[in-house]
Amino acid sequence: MNEIEIPFGNRTERRVALAVQLGLTLFGVLLMFLSYADGHLAAMFVGPVVALGGLVGGGVWRASARPRRLVVEHQGLRWVDKGLSWSVPWYELAAVALARGGAKPALWLNLVPNDPQAFQATYRRIPHNVHGHWIKLADDIGAEMLDLALRRYAPQLYRGFVPHFAG
Repeated sequence: MNEIEIPFGNRTERRVALAVQLGLTLFGVLLMFLSYADGHLAAMFVGPVVALGGLVGGGVWRASARPRRLVVEHQGLRWVDKGLSWSVPWYELAAVALARGGAKPALWLNLVPNDPQAFQATYRRIPHNVHGHWIKLADDIGAEMLDLALRRYAPQLYRGFVPHFAG
């Protein structure tokens, strides 16, 4: 086996979000036109607010549920996401770890680079915060598979599950 691919995100959730988004938007537009015909000024202002809320809320929901993949292979890690893909070879890292936690329960991937300044300059697409390179994965469904993949392809770097920086 050349690589292990772990999918994150949920296609069903995206479809439900799209249905909710379209439903609220159409309801808001319908409310606006029907209230205009009846002369209700308050409903004329509520209709666009409902439609805009449906567009924005559904769009945010769909974006958070978009399908993404983390690929673990002999050369390193590869994150495949629409417009935000990146890859990093193993020799650039001093350690790799997983964590569960945060404000909402999630799986986090912690990358510890050999040279943090050079790593940050070279790999600008890899998310980072004040605690280092902690990448929040969409859900923890693939935690066991990711644990196995890191044990297989990077046993010298993998530190297992570590405490989350917020906990």
